Amino acid sequence: MTHQPDQDPVEDSERQRVTAPELSWAVRALVRAAQEVDQELARRLELRPLDYSALNHVMSGSVPLGSAELSGRLGISTGSATELVDRLEEAGHLHRRPHPSDRRRKVLEPTDAAVARTLGTLQPLFERLDALVEQFSPEEQAVIGRYLRAVTAHFHDFARATSAQNDPVPQSPKDTAP
Repeated sequence: MTHQPDQDPVEDSERQRVTAPELSWAVRALVRAAQEVDQELARRLELRPLDYSALNHVMSGSVPLGSAELSGRLGISTGSATELVDRLEEAGHLHRRPHPSDRRRKVLEPTDAAVARTLGTLQPLFERLDALVEQFSPEEQAVIGRYLRAVTAHFHDFARATSAQNDPVPQSPKDTAP
């Protein structure tokens, strides 16, 4: 695969500063395209960018989030997060539910309507991606899948390492002893 000049001005600019394999360039372009999809999805759902980001965190989180965790993910105060959650709840995008193990806390959950609207908006894209898969043999699909899963794992590792660096857990003296 070779790069076509003027295909992506951001990539063209980056290529002048950094050398990388073509697959790495393809992943970088995919990440930029995913960001564009997020912006367009927020627009179609008629959400402010921060509201969309909050709803995205709630919908895609592996663990239930409360307002405090959401404030940390978004880099906003807990008061601002509470206002944001109030707004999303009032608009019918999410609910507050009792925490499964701590009755003093609440967790955020997207409404069925918000999930259905989001998935419905994305359905044409999903269909195109599913059709694209058919252009590749099962063996090629397996290789592409392995590569993309490995890329995803590296993205997760980077995000976790960055979070740990920005929010270090203090160590007690016994944790640092030889």
